[in-house]
This record gives sequence, C-alpha cells and structure tokens, in this order.
Amino acid sequence: MTVSVQPGAIGAAPELTVSSLTVRFGALTALDGVDLAVQAGELVALAGENGAGKTTLIRAIAGDVTPVSGTIRLGGRPVTPNLAATARLGVRIVWQDVPLNDNLDVASNVMLGNERFRHLFSDVALHGDAAKLFNRLGIPLRDTTRSVKSLSGGQRQMVAVARAMAHDPRVLLLDEPTASLGVQESALVERLISRLREQGTTILLSCHDTGQMFRLADRIVVLRHGRVVAEVSPSEVHPDDVVALVSGQAVDSSARRQLTRLHRLTGRLVSSEPSSSLSLILSALGAALGTERLCIHLLAPGGQSSSIGGLAQPPMAPATPWPGAEGYLSPELVCAASFGVPAPVLAAWSRLPYGAGGGPVGLAAATQQPVIEDNIRAGTGSWTIFGDLARTAKVASSWSVPVLGPGGLLGVITVFRAVSGKPQRDDLDLAALYAGYAASAIDRDRLLDQLTARNRLLETIREVLQTLAGPVPVAEALHIVLHALRGGLDADEVALVTAAPDGIPAVRAYSGGACMPPETLLAALAALERGAPEGVAMAGEDRSLTVTFAAPDGQTILLASWRDGMSPDDATNLIEDAAHSLRMALEREKALAAHQETMALRQSQELQRAFLRRLSHELRTPLTAITGYATSLLLKDVTWDDESQQRFLSRISAESARLGRLVNDLLDFSAIESGIFRLQSDWCDIPLVLDAAVACLPPASGPQVEVKCAPGLPAIWADHDRLEQVFVNLLSNALGHNPPGTRVLVVAEATEPGTVTVKVADDGEGMPPELVGAPAGEARLPDARRHGSRGSGVGLGLSIATGIVAAHGGRMELEQAPRGTCFVITLPVEDQQSRGKGPDTID
Repeated sequence: MTVSVQPGAIGAAPELTVSSLTVRFGALTALDGVDLAVQAGELVALAGENGAGKTTLIRAIAGDVTPVSGTIRLGGRPVTPNLAATARLGVRIVWQDVPLNDNLDVASNVMLGNERFRHLFSDVALHGDAAKLFNRLGIPLRDTTRSVKSLSGGQRQMVAVARAMAHDPRVLLLDEPTASLGVQESALVERLISRLREQGTTILLSCHDTGQMFRLADRIVVLRHGRVVAEVSPSEVHPDDVVALVSGQAVDSSARRQLTRLHRLTGRLVSSEPSSSLSLILSALGAALGTERLCIHLLAPGGQSSSIGGLAQPPMAPATPWPGAEGYLSPELVCAASFGVPAPVLAAWSRLPYGAGGGPVGLAAATQQPVIEDNIRAGTGSWTIFGDLARTAKVASSWSVPVLGPGGLLGVITVFRAVSGKPQRDDLDLAALYAGYAASAIDRDRLLDQLTARNRLLETIREVLQTLAGPVPVAEALHIVLHALRGGLDADEVALVTAAPDGIPAVRAYSGGACMPPETLLAALAALERGAPEGVAMAGEDRSLTVTFAAPDGQTILLASWRDGMSPDDATNLIEDAAHSLRMALEREKALAAHQETMALRQSQELQRAFLRRLSHELRTPLTAITGYATSLLLKDVTWDDESQQRFLSRISAESARLGRLVNDLLDFSAIESGIFRLQSDWCDIPLVLDAAVACLPPASGPQVEVKCAPGLPAIWADHDRLEQVFVNLLSNALGHNPPGTRVLVVAEATEPGTVTVKVADDGEGMPPELVGAPAGEARLPDARRHGSRGSGVGLGLSIATGIVAAHGGRMELEQAPRGTCFVITLPVEDQQSRGKGPDTID
C-alpha cells in the first residue's frame, strides 16, 4: 500500500514521535518496532483487529506500559514511561471503560485532579469553571450538579473527555471511546471529537469502527500483529481497502478497482480526440466486465426500408429516437466503434434497422430497455434472424443496453460472451453506468460539431464582410469572397452570375477551378430564366443551392454546388447572408462608379472652362496689340514718323508671331491628344539640340544656363526641331518662373545601353506644392511669354513636351530635388517601333 503524504508533515516537526517501540508481556510481543509520527492538530486513527497492538500503543504513549526498547518523544523531548510524567508533559488519555466516581456530581468528576485552590472553598467557582469548560468544548451538559449516575453512556464519555481537556493537553489519547455506546450516543461523542480536532487538538484515536475512522481521521495507521503494515489517507482509499489491510488480505476491492477505472476513463476522455471517445469507453467497459468483445451502435436517419435474413422491415417512425429525428423514416443503427468483435458479426451488424429487424440491437433501441439473450444456441430469441451467425462467431450469449441522452435514444452498447448465462446485476449496472459516459461523449461530440460549424459560419461571414468593406476593389473582392464562401460551405464550386438587361449573361466571379464548367453556367442561366423569386432555392437532391437577387446590373444569382454530398445544415443561412452582403457591395460599386464618373465629368468641365478662359486671354492679348498698332497706323489725321512706324510694325510682327505660336501649340496639343502627332525623324546629336535650345533664349538668359554633355554620346533617331521645342519649353519655364539670377544645369549622359538621359535642373523656388506630385504631363505651368520663347502661353507647354518625348519612345519625369525643379528626359537611341514608317506618328 502506498503511504500518503501526511498533512503538515512538510516543514514542521511532529508533535508526537514513536520510534522502534517494542513492548513485550512475557513471551508475547505486543508491539514490534513500531514507528509513528503525529503532526500538531492531526487526528490519526489506529486500525487493527483485537490483539493487533492498538491499546498497547496507547498505553505506552500514556506511560502506563514500559517498553522494552524504543523511544517516545513529545515535541522533540523524550517521554519517561510514567503516567504522572506524561501527564505533566501534556498527554491525556480517555479509556474505553470510563473511570468516573459515581458518588460525585458532574462538576466534581470534571475537576477531579484538576482542582484549583478556590475550588476547595467555593462550589460556585467549581461549577462555574466546569460549565465554562463544557461551553468551550461544546458539550451539551448544562446542569453540572447532576450525579454522574444519572448520565447516559455517551454523556459519561463526554465528561471523561472534558476532564482530560481541562488543562488543554498537547496530545489526547482516545481508546475505543464509542465501543460500548449506542448509535445516538456515539454520534454525540463523534461530534465532540470533531470539535476538538477543529480546535487544533492533536488526537490519537484507537477504534474498530471503519466508518468512524473515515468520518474523523486525517490518516489511518493499520496495525497487525504488533506492527504497522500501512498508513493511508481516507480521501484516497475505500473502506474495503482498510478492512482488507486489517484482515491481512490483498487490497484489490472491486469497488475501488471500478472507481479507479472510472477516474482514469474520465481523464482520458477529457484529453482525447472526440473521434476516439467511444473506443475508449468500450475498452474501459470491457476491462470492467472482464470481456473482450463489445460494440456500440449509434442511431442515424435512414431513407428506405431495410431487410436482413430475407425479412423485410417496413419503415418505422419512433416517437423520438434521437434529437431532431422528426420527419425521418426507417432510422438505422450504425456501428460506430467495436472492441474485439468477430469479423462475421461486425460485417453483418455494420448497419441494422430500428426495431425487431435489427436483432437485439434494434429491439433494445425500440424498447429502450436492456435485451438479454442468455442462450443463443437454443435457437430462440432475437438472434434467429441472423441464422448461424452466432455459432460461426462462437457467441453463446449477449446483452444489449440502450444509450439514453436528454433527448432520447442515442445508441446501443452490446456485450458478447462465449458462454451461456445471464449477466450479474452488478454487470448490468456497470454497463448502464458506462452507457451514461457514452451518452455524454456522444452529446459532447455533437455539440462540438455544432460549435465548429457555427464558428465556421461566423468566421466565413466575418471574412466576407471584411473583404467587401475593405480597400480591395469590388471586382477583385468578389473572387476572394467566393473563395471564402466555398470553404465555409465546404462546397465544390461557387459562382456569381448576372443577367444584364440586354440578355447577355456575365460571370462576375467563380471559385472552384480555373474556369467555370459549362454545366454550372447552364444551371445558373436556367435558374435566371425561371425568374425565381428572391430567396434560397434547392435543386438536384440538395446538391446545389441558389440565391436570386436584384443587383444594379441586372438579376443576379449566387450558386453553390456539391458533387458528392449534401449541403451542410447551416448552408442556407450562410449563402443567404453572403448574397445580402454581395448585393450591398454591388450596389456600392455602382454608386461609387457613378460618383467617380460624375466627379470626372465635373473636373473635365472645370478644366475646359479654365482652358477656354485662359485661351481667350492669351489670344486676346496679341490680337489687341496687333489691332491697336494697325489702327494707329491707319489713322488719316495723324502722320507718324519713320521711327514710330517701324516700331509699330515690329510690335505687330512680334505679336503675330506670338499668336502663331499659340495656334501651333493648340494644333500640336490637339494632334497629340488625337494620336496623329507627326515627327520628322533623322539622326541627330543631343549636344547640338541643347545648344540650339539655349540659343533660342533671350540673350540675357543664356549665361544662366550651363550645359554638360558626357563624351561619346551616341546620336539618336529623333526629330531635331521637336526635341529643341521640348528643351526650349523647359529652359524658358525654369528661367521665366523663378527669381532673377536662377541658374539652370543641363546634363546629358548615356546611363544605360541604348538610351540617353537629359536632366534639366534649376536652383529656383521649385514647383508649386499642389503640382509636385502630379505627373509631368499634368503639371501645367504658365509658360514664358518672353519674345523668342517657343513655350506655350496657355499652360500646354509641359503637356506638349511630354507628348513629344513619348512620341520618340521615351519618357519625361519630374524628379524630387532638394532645391528647385528637376525634369528627367529619357530617350532611346533608336525607336524600333517607328523606324521604317516614314514620318513618325503617335499611335
């Protein structure tokens, strides 16, 4: 027997210690090397048969018996084997035969040997102190003047205990305190002992009553033939184990064995996978019953009548065969787990009909009572429909026990035996107990499945909502949503098809493969043509679900299909919620597209109005000047000298040139926008183009421009005049829209094979903040209006420059610079696309 760890044994010295104690009475050895330790406040019970040494150990500790060898220590101090000496150290004993003086009253007996000086002169003090002691100990004796002759046995024992407790002993020894008492009187004494234990009194109790030990003791020490054979804790053993130890039998009680199995089974069920629960329960039940062949059938809905052994069984509809079974006909019993079942029986019993056609399993399910077949070989009973199956499988008897849950029948457990005979009542009770464990496991597994399905449903809905409400465009989000929906539904494919008003169907999204099979599209179109009302519709024997709803682009259908199975129970709710979310997403997409189109149209109209205002201003300025100077020259009553006439004509010529450039820029911009811009390409050198562009600037601006060209620059296939126009525009903007003194650096180099890069950077104030992030073609600045400039005056310069560079197969980009503005033009050495076409055009 395993020795338990004692309360208070860790970190504290024992209150009472007995080491190698040996007591002999002549040739009889009453105690033989006894070791015992009792902690402070602990109640230790001594168990053993008559003559085991319990009373001798009590007497030796009390000092009434002198040991042959060994030591007794109280609080670590040795105890002299003498009653008076042990009493002075705080050891008190209450004997089985209570030594009270019948000629004295209760108070005198309690205080006998415990008298104080004042008790000799005052009976009031004597009785008062006795009453206080009874009150402190919880002894229900109010009249301390009664003679002890009038007390019952239990009351006399309590008086003896009170006398022993008068001076708060360190250790109280009780020798069979209730052996000669009745049930009620024993209960009184037990309550007193319990109160003393709660008050922290260290108690050593010797008794024969096993139940009393389990009610009172912290620990039980078993003595046999004067030796300690075991120390056990009442919370860890069964009373039968203590009885076995006392009588010298092996500790292997059936009740304890079954409890141990049940505890182990409970722990294994908690930590095991749900799929293995029934197998664990069958294995534990087989060990409990001592059998190796069991199986369990679970009730499941069936679809058609079944027949076994040629006997057709009509469809049956039990009242409530299992939770939620209403509406099903001919339920079946499916073998869910087995343990050592012969192969012929397992093959024939894999699926059994409900009722008599299912043999003992079906009958147990129908009657919800155990079905016992104690002699199958007699050829009678429920096994007859299986023919010679029992003889082939060597089964002589069986009993089937229904597994019942809160909602009704869940299944049937069947036990097979190779010998005839009825099971014992305890065996049936054990089977029923394990059937309860099986019912709990089945309910737990079903609840877990429901929770898993519900979590999958909620997680899918959450993913659908997050995707549709996120930053991903709806067109892309539809594919993500359908993929998540297919996983949540455990479907083979999910499709979203819209029938546009013009009758042409459009597949908005599909999940289930690289492309939608024709049969899926036909099924969706057929549902759309039927004009099904909005809602969920089933088709193809529950193998597909469709939801039809009205979308902005037309009637839309959401379809989910399962090729090899039925749709899950929660599929309808999930597909309905998904369809509702998709409809809102499509409506939001349509509204967003309309809003964007409106904003684009509004922005386009604003740009057009701004452009027309600016164009009108730019055209009116040279026209006004031309008209004014020409009108002045045509006045008949004014005669202009030659110098004035020459000055007027020069201004008319300059403004006419400016007006021509405006018109040419408009034509260029229109050609670029319409894609018919023409280039006259030839081999040209970038340094020459840059020098020509600098030469076009006003004379005062030339020194402010520095040109650096890397040596060995290749000639490029380009239109010299158009490239010159690009660089004139950039240089004019850099000098004309910055403070005086601004310098411009132009660097040309071959950064990559086959390309030439030109950077035009100034150290001026830079681009306006609102234009820094805009593409080069959209950053329209008011261009230079100086004479000799070839830049546009209506904000088209950069757009035209960008178009010219793009026509050459290059690109113009606005580069971030710590100061000023930097444009980077990248040109190919040879534009292969435009070679051989003659005059190049923008396609």
